[in-house]
Amino acid sequence: MDKTMQALSNEGKMLLALMRAALRGTFDRPVDWDAACSAEALEEMILRQSLVNVVYPVIQRQTGAPWERLKHDLKPMYEREIHKAVTQEYEIQLLLDAMERDGIDCLPMKGWVMRRFYPDPLMRSMSDFDLLIRDMDSRQMESWMKKQGYTPEHVDQETHDVYYKPPYMNIELHRRMLDPEHLSKSESEWADKHLQTLWNPEKCLPEKKHIYGLTNEDFYIYHISHFYKHFTGSGAGIRLLADTWLFQKEKGETLDRTYLEKQLEALHILEFSKRMGQAAAACFDGEARLDKKDELVAAYLTSEGVYGSLETHEALQVLGRGKGSFASNKVQIFVKRAMPPWRTMKNRYPRLRRYPWLLPFYWGIRAGRILFLESYKVERMMQNQTREEYDALKKVYEAAGVMDNLQSDF
Repeated sequence: MDKTMQALSNEGKMLLALMRAALRGTFDRPVDWDAACSAEALEEMILRQSLVNVVYPVIQRQTGAPWERLKHDLKPMYEREIHKAVTQEYEIQLLLDAMERDGIDCLPMKGWVMRRFYPDPLMRSMSDFDLLIRDMDSRQMESWMKKQGYTPEHVDQETHDVYYKPPYMNIELHRRMLDPEHLSKSESEWADKHLQTLWNPEKCLPEKKHIYGLTNEDFYIYHISHFYKHFTGSGAGIRLLADTWLFQKEKGETLDRTYLEKQLEALHILEFSKRMGQAAAACFDGEARLDKKDELVAAYLTSEGVYGSLETHEALQVLGRGKGSFASNKVQIFVKRAMPPWRTMKNRYPRLRRYPWLLPFYWGIRAGRILFLESYKVERMMQNQTREEYDALKKVYEAAGVMDNLQSDF
């Protein structure tokens, strides 16, 4: 990501034009090619953002030399992505039917639910299928998943287990809707309490006894929480903003705003939710008319990968270090790297779950490792960001309404 970017690039503007036509279902709408737009750079942006499924149906209806290049280059990827999406639709439904049959309480999350708000569900690509499991015993589920043809990849983790089935099926079985590593103590307590409300029998899907669904309000809360986690962790792409717009367009008028705002405030993401809603409307309602803040957010989201990048993650380590100067924030990187909080350390050093009093000892181990074996990582982080880049990224996060939260998280 070019963190010095202040304005939406020509390719970013073209991508928004394509997405507006796709998300609004006007696939035949002519999109004027901007001579200042690089077809190569636009293609790279589409692939980095995992948006082939979204924009190719519009691109294939356009005429002109630049469009012909994009059609030629993106068609094989589009065909593979559609094959992947159709396979996922079949396999996921097969898995859910087996869970209903065997009495396994579960709740589908994220992209599997969001896809129904798109003009065509196959437009919403998914890298994995996220499923919340009630009272999940990892070893029992491992045995059950193996019988369904899945291979365990990461099992008995604190928040979720991961399974794979070729060629496309990545399944994440979650114990919690929100990752406690990304929550403050009060937010984690809210999430634990709220989790208990999800397993109300009245929330089962029609004609189901073990497949649950979220209310529209709760779905949006968890969507914004997921968006916020990526936005403030390693960055986020424009697809999450498109998800926000589609949901608001479909369900916005029916939402219980009082309940919604109370819950978002408890998670300290109400301002972020408002800003993303405004930015989504500016980007996708008719022709884009972006104010300065909207343009900063849109430029950032179109320049990232679908879930950010290592570069942005490292930049945020500097930005979120505190309210000190640029230089002092960079110095504190080593301290943060060497001494993360217990909730992070216990995932990396499982023995701490039983012996938390060993935390200072493991901090010492990490500090030594970083100093003598991984010092290049800190040096890279120290050198990769200039004061100019720092100030530019800070403006983006102030525009998104997350700067105070970002700094208070450390």
